[in-house]
Amino acid sequence: MKKLYFISCFLLTIGTTVLAQETATPVLNKSNRIILHFKDTTGLFTQLARILTDRGHDIDMKDRELGILRTKPSPVPGGHSFDDQMEIKSIFRDSTITFSGVVHWYPLRNEEFRYEVTFTKKRRHVTDISWDELIMIAGLLKPASVSYLTVNIYSPSFQAWQYKRNN
Repeated sequence: MKKLYFISCFLLTIGTTVLAQETATPVLNKSNRIILHFKDTTGLFTQLARILTDRGHDIDMKDRELGILRTKPSPVPGGHSFDDQMEIKSIFRDSTITFSGVVHWYPLRNEEFRYEVTFTKKRRHVTDISWDELIMIAGLLKPASVSYLTVNIYSPSFQAWQYKRNN
Protein backbone atom coordinates (compact mmCIF):
# COMPACT_ATOMS: atom_id res chain seq x y z
CA MET A 1 0.00 0.00 0.00
CA LYS A 2 2.88 2.38 0.81
CA LYS A 3 4.44 1.70 -2.59
CA LEU A 4 1.19 2.52 -4.38
CA TYR A 5 0.83 5.74 -2.37
CA PHE A 6 4.46 6.69 -3.07
CA ILE A 7 4.15 5.99 -6.80
CA SER A 8 0.91 7.96 -7.11
CA CYS A 9 2.42 10.96 -5.29
CA PHE A 10 5.52 10.75 -7.47
CA LEU A 11 3.46 10.65 -10.70
CA LEU A 12 1.25 13.48 -9.48
CA THR A 13 4.30 15.63 -8.73
CA ILE A 14 5.85 14.96 -12.13
CA GLY A 15 2.52 15.58 -13.89
CA THR A 16 2.01 18.98 -12.27
CA THR A 17 5.61 19.96 -13.03
CA VAL A 18 5.23 19.11 -16.70
CA LEU A 19 1.88 20.89 -16.99
CA ALA A 20 3.17 24.02 -15.25
CA GLN A 21 5.92 24.61 -17.82
CA GLU A 22 5.35 27.10 -20.61
CA THR A 23 4.95 25.72 -24.09
CA ALA A 24 7.85 26.22 -26.45
CA THR A 25 5.67 27.18 -29.40
CA PRO A 26 3.51 30.26 -28.84
CA VAL A 27 -0.16 30.30 -29.69
CA LEU A 28 -0.50 32.84 -32.47
CA ASN A 29 -4.22 32.72 -33.18
CA LYS A 30 -5.76 36.11 -32.28
CA SER A 31 -2.55 37.42 -30.68
CA ASN A 32 -2.21 41.18 -30.74
CA ARG A 33 1.08 41.69 -28.90
CA ILE A 34 4.58 40.53 -29.80
CA ILE A 35 6.96 40.27 -26.87
CA LEU A 36 10.67 40.22 -27.69
CA HIS A 37 12.97 38.84 -24.99
CA PHE A 38 16.58 40.01 -24.74
CA LYS A 39 19.44 39.47 -22.33
CA ASP A 40 20.05 43.22 -22.36
CA THR A 41 18.10 46.00 -24.07
CA THR A 42 20.94 48.54 -23.96
CA GLY A 43 21.12 50.42 -27.26
CA LEU A 44 17.95 48.86 -28.65
CA PHE A 45 15.88 52.02 -28.21
CA THR A 46 18.01 53.90 -30.74
CA GLN A 47 18.29 50.84 -32.98
CA LEU A 48 14.50 50.44 -33.07
CA ALA A 49 14.05 54.15 -33.88
CA ARG A 50 16.47 53.75 -36.81
CA ILE A 51 14.71 50.61 -38.05
CA LEU A 52 11.30 52.31 -37.92
CA THR A 53 12.62 55.34 -39.78
CA ASP A 54 14.31 53.17 -42.41
CA ARG A 55 11.05 51.24 -42.93
CA GLY A 56 9.18 54.51 -43.63
CA HIS A 57 7.51 55.14 -40.27
CA ASP A 58 7.62 58.62 -38.71
CA ILE A 59 8.32 58.81 -34.97
CA ASP A 60 5.48 60.47 -33.05
CA MET A 61 6.50 59.97 -29.42
CA LYS A 62 9.89 59.01 -28.04
CA ASP A 63 10.43 58.85 -24.27
CA ARG A 64 13.48 56.97 -22.99
CA GLU A 65 12.54 57.35 -19.33
CA LEU A 66 9.14 55.69 -19.76
CA GLY A 67 10.44 53.34 -22.45
CA ILE A 68 7.84 54.33 -25.04
CA LEU A 69 8.40 54.61 -28.78
CA ARG A 70 5.36 55.27 -30.98
CA THR A 71 5.00 56.14 -34.65
CA LYS A 72 2.54 58.34 -36.51
CA PRO A 73 0.03 56.59 -38.77
CA SER A 74 1.89 55.98 -42.02
CA PRO A 75 1.18 53.85 -45.10
CA VAL A 76 1.56 50.13 -44.55
CA PRO A 77 4.53 48.76 -46.52
CA GLY A 78 3.05 46.35 -49.06
CA GLY A 79 -0.48 47.61 -48.35
CA HIS A 80 -3.31 47.62 -50.85
CA SER A 81 -3.91 51.35 -50.71
CA PHE A 82 -2.13 54.52 -49.66
CA ASP A 83 -5.08 55.17 -47.33
CA ASP A 84 -4.31 52.03 -45.30
CA GLN A 85 -2.16 53.35 -42.49
CA MET A 86 -0.45 51.75 -39.54
CA GLU A 87 0.68 53.04 -36.16
CA ILE A 88 3.32 51.06 -34.22
CA LYS A 89 3.60 51.16 -30.44
CA SER A 90 6.49 49.72 -28.46
CA ILE A 91 7.13 49.56 -24.74
CA PHE A 92 10.56 48.79 -23.30
CA ARG A 93 10.95 46.93 -20.01
CA ASP A 94 14.06 45.51 -18.32
CA SER A 95 14.66 42.68 -20.77
CA THR A 96 11.62 42.81 -23.06
CA ILE A 97 10.14 44.95 -25.80
CA THR A 98 6.40 44.69 -26.42
CA PHE A 99 5.07 45.56 -29.88
CA SER A 100 1.50 46.37 -30.78
CA GLY A 101 -0.13 48.24 -33.61
CA VAL A 102 -3.24 50.03 -34.78
CA VAL A 103 -4.47 50.13 -38.36
CA HIS A 104 -6.29 53.23 -39.59
CA TRP A 105 -8.58 52.29 -42.45
CA TYR A 106 -10.48 54.84 -44.56
CA PRO A 107 -12.98 52.95 -46.73
CA LEU A 108 -15.16 55.96 -47.61
CA ARG A 109 -12.66 58.84 -47.27
CA ASN A 110 -14.82 60.56 -44.65
CA GLU A 111 -14.92 57.73 -42.11
CA GLU A 112 -12.01 56.29 -40.19
CA PHE A 113 -11.99 52.84 -38.66
CA ARG A 114 -9.32 51.65 -36.27
CA TYR A 115 -8.39 48.03 -35.83
CA GLU A 116 -6.00 46.45 -33.40
CA VAL A 117 -3.30 44.61 -35.36
CA THR A 118 -3.84 40.90 -34.74
CA PHE A 119 -2.64 37.63 -36.18
CA THR A 120 -5.23 35.77 -38.23
CA LYS A 121 -4.99 32.83 -40.57
CA LYS A 122 -6.78 34.65 -43.44
CA ARG A 123 -3.76 36.76 -44.50
CA ARG A 124 -5.86 39.01 -46.78
CA HIS A 125 -6.71 42.13 -44.79
CA VAL A 126 -4.60 45.18 -44.00
CA THR A 127 -4.33 44.05 -40.36
CA ASP A 128 -2.60 40.87 -41.56
CA ILE A 129 -0.10 42.85 -43.64
CA SER A 130 0.49 45.09 -40.62
CA TRP A 131 1.16 42.01 -38.46
CA ASP A 132 3.75 40.93 -41.01
CA GLU A 133 5.38 44.37 -40.74
CA LEU A 134 5.58 44.01 -36.93
CA ILE A 135 7.18 40.57 -37.33
CA MET A 136 9.67 41.99 -39.85
CA ILE A 137 10.71 44.76 -37.45
CA ALA A 138 10.96 42.26 -34.59
CA GLY A 139 13.23 40.05 -36.69
CA LEU A 140 15.53 42.96 -37.48
CA LEU A 141 16.11 43.47 -33.73
CA LYS A 142 17.34 39.84 -33.40
CA PRO A 143 15.75 38.89 -30.05
CA ALA A 144 16.82 35.89 -27.96
CA SER A 145 13.23 34.62 -28.00
CA VAL A 146 9.75 35.75 -29.01
CA SER A 147 6.39 35.19 -27.34
CA TYR A 148 2.88 36.34 -28.15
CA LEU A 149 0.06 37.70 -26.03
CA THR A 150 -3.62 38.40 -26.50
CA VAL A 151 -5.02 41.49 -24.82
CA ASN A 152 -8.73 42.10 -25.29
CA ILE A 153 -9.39 45.70 -26.21
CA TYR A 154 -12.80 47.14 -26.95
CA SER A 155 -12.90 48.84 -30.33
CA PRO A 156 -15.92 51.19 -30.53
CA SER A 157 -15.38 52.14 -34.19
CA PHE A 158 -15.45 48.49 -35.27
CA GLN A 159 -18.63 47.90 -33.25
CA ALA A 160 -20.29 50.95 -34.83
CA TRP A 161 -19.30 49.77 -38.30
CA GLN A 162 -20.76 46.31 -37.66
CA TYR A 163 -23.99 47.94 -36.44
CA LYS A 164 -24.27 50.16 -39.56
CA ARG A 165 -23.50 47.22 -41.81
CA ASN A 166 -26.11 44.92 -40.25
CA ASN A 167 -28.92 47.51 -40.12
